[in-house]
Amino acid sequence: METSKTEKKLPAELEQTQTTENNDKWDLEQRPTDNRDKMKKNITVLRGIALVVGTVIGTGIFITPNSITRRVEAPATSILVWAAGGVMAAVGGLVCCELGTMIPVSGAEVAYLRKIYGPLPGFLSVWLLHFLLGGMRRAIGVLGFSKYFWSLFYENPDAEVNWWVSKLVALSVFYVIVALVTLKPTLILQCIVFFTSSKFVATIIIIVAGFIYLGKGNTDNISVGFTGTNTDAKNWGDAWNGVIWSYLGWEQICIVTSEIRNPQRNIPIIVISSVAIVTVLYLLTVVSYHVVIPLEIMKQDRAVASEFGFRTMGEAGKIILALTVVLSTLGNIQCTFLTQSRYIHSGSVEGLLPSCFGLVSRKYKTPIISILYLTGVTSVFVVIGGIDGLISTAGFTIFPFYVACSVGVFVMRRTHPDLPRPYRVPLVFPALFVLFGLFVFITPFLGEDWLISLIWVLVLLLGIPLYYLILKNVFRFEFLKKWDKAVTALLARILDCD
Repeated sequence: METSKTEKKLPAELEQTQTTENNDKWDLEQRPTDNRDKMKKNITVLRGIALVVGTVIGTGIFITPNSITRRVEAPATSILVWAAGGVMAAVGGLVCCELGTMIPVSGAEVAYLRKIYGPLPGFLSVWLLHFLLGGMRRAIGVLGFSKYFWSLFYENPDAEVNWWVSKLVALSVFYVIVALVTLKPTLILQCIVFFTSSKFVATIIIIVAGFIYLGKGNTDNISVGFTGTNTDAKNWGDAWNGVIWSYLGWEQICIVTSEIRNPQRNIPIIVISSVAIVTVLYLLTVVSYHVVIPLEIMKQDRAVASEFGFRTMGEAGKIILALTVVLSTLGNIQCTFLTQSRYIHSGSVEGLLPSCFGLVSRKYKTPIISILYLTGVTSVFVVIGGIDGLISTAGFTIFPFYVACSVGVFVMRRTHPDLPRPYRVPLVFPALFVLFGLFVFITPFLGEDWLISLIWVLVLLLGIPLYYLILKNVFRFEFLKKWDKAVTALLARILDCD
């Protein structure tokens, strides 16, 4: 009973801390109320762990080990980087635990930045990470699926399969997943549990086969140790980017807080359990890769799991691992698409995007407009993007907001010391994550591609005038409010939404 009272008080207490003018949003009087609680509370502890693990273990551990090894140039160094990445994922997860149990609404950093700093930082996170780049992680998953799917049939898919055929097949599978996320939200959570099991199968096969290989006295590949380690700061920054991208997902459960049963109790259990599981699996998998695959081969752009399977179990092993990775990537696409659509929905509910993105289907209880928009953005990235470039951008762009959330822990401790905190993170953890996040953000500017990084910063800053011109409406453009209201009403009527 006490928990129930606390949950009802939190949003009101936080809202009292904000002094938002009537024109800070598109139209505060006319916007729909916060309808996040209308979505079904389908997520138990088991499903939550499956969601986070399924989001984290996707294409990363099956694609990025090549690029990370290529940058650090030593097997022991590669393993060390993966271990450090697990530590940082745990630290980031613990930060999310405090914020997620203190601010128990869906949206993760969108909701947290909005509550802690006000609408502008919240809008910038929605603007860059979700509205513009929201389809990027889904596109990486779709492209990873395509890479391993075609490796089932061809030795060198990049050379033997027309690019448009590959992307057309990948998009077709993606649209089936979109239909399930939209029309069958409970079924998709059950599917996530199943596909997460395939991730365990793939990693456990690799771990067992690798240690059997090691037990037979095959130590030549791993015995290189730290010899030849690259000390270039830019390469280390890129390696960190790849590793952290592979661990991204610790915050995913906080995106769907409104759909979790007893979130203030279950969020810490889900986050801590998920990060521990992923870190152990990642480390053992990377060790197995380096035990079996020679350093020079690990540096090449290959489907590393398929290569591992071929070297340990022959053609059958290659097919088995490629197939399990295909299932793994499908699970990852489902997880990230489910959570990303909630980001956009929460951005609208928080008053940071047009009202139509906050609509929820009466029949299916899903944010249907957000899902349709995200489908379009993902399709564009799949068609025009490549895996390495998308991974680099995904890691670089998200860290300023992670840093802001970590600083937000200190801010809320000072400004709201009496606010109920079911979980309190030791302050050394957010401090450590701030330093790490700044390193990851700064290192891309040290290399030859610094101009690309600068362009993304400028795109982020472009959100500031857009916020004042459109959301804050400094020029009093009344037609914006009318259009927003009219479009939302039309879509609500056509699609039967609230």
